[in-house]
Amino acid sequence: MELIYVKEVDKSLLYQGFTIRTALLNSFLGIFGKLDIGEMRQISILLNGKIYSGIKVVNQNFDRNKYPNHPEMYQVRYDNMNDFLQALRSEFSDLYNFIDEQMKIKKIMKERGENMSNIKIPQELKSSLSFYTTDNPNVWEAVPITSSDYQETKKQLSELAITEKSFEDMLLTDNNATIVQENHFVKIRKLDRNVCLNLKKLYNFRCQICGQLISAPYGNKPVVDAHHIEFFTQSLNNNYNNVMILCPNHHRIVHTYRPLFKRQTKIFEYPNGYKEKVLLNLHL
Repeated sequence: MELIYVKEVDKSLLYQGFTIRTALLNSFLGIFGKLDIGEMRQISILLNGKIYSGIKVVNQNFDRNKYPNHPEMYQVRYDNMNDFLQALRSEFSDLYNFIDEQMKIKKIMKERGENMSNIKIPQELKSSLSFYTTDNPNVWEAVPITSSDYQETKKQLSELAITEKSFEDMLLTDNNATIVQENHFVKIRKLDRNVCLNLKKLYNFRCQICGQLISAPYGNKPVVDAHHIEFFTQSLNNNYNNVMILCPNHHRIVHTYRPLFKRQTKIFEYPNGYKEKVLLNLHL
């Protein structure tokens, strides 16, 4: 199975669907296939052993004259009465109840003429939903990773007192570690490995900092690492926006000196004042 897409669970997912991020669109289309502008394809989704139908993937037909430089916009959509939506709300019930309560508060504040910022998901409710291919191109498998999955993993990692580098090695290569074999960790590990692989392909196995394909002189086997910007052992964030592709040299340097990464400028600031800008960026 290939990873089609991963979505952090938020208001959009629990009410109507979601939009494929522009930066990840090529990866998505490479697996799903391209639609004409305005075209819609019906898919079904397998969740917890049950298949749900009536789900649409649409290449939105917005005004190209008004927005000539806007990339194509693919969305996954389902209506309020769809059984898949109800299943998601049940699967992520704690998060859905939180969002529902926040929306009620927001409505009251709006009636009073007051403004409320966008709903921010608390770290303890963080959840995600991964979509994978199946033997049928029009059937996706959805794998939920709930807040309890993440919290149980966080608890075990704190008990292990493991370093980030050792954890990354275990996450990607060690099949024998006890924690790797536990169900909640199997889902997290599967997602992380697929996210890392998709990003490596996106950058053609080149380092985002130096832009080099360092293994080129030695043969056709790429040698490149995936790095969690916010250490996963602390953040539990294995989404695309927290992973970078680095050559082994830069990966070791980043782990040794632990520079601060400025997302707005895409610059690493090292403790001694040295600054290093990311050369390749297609997804951050």
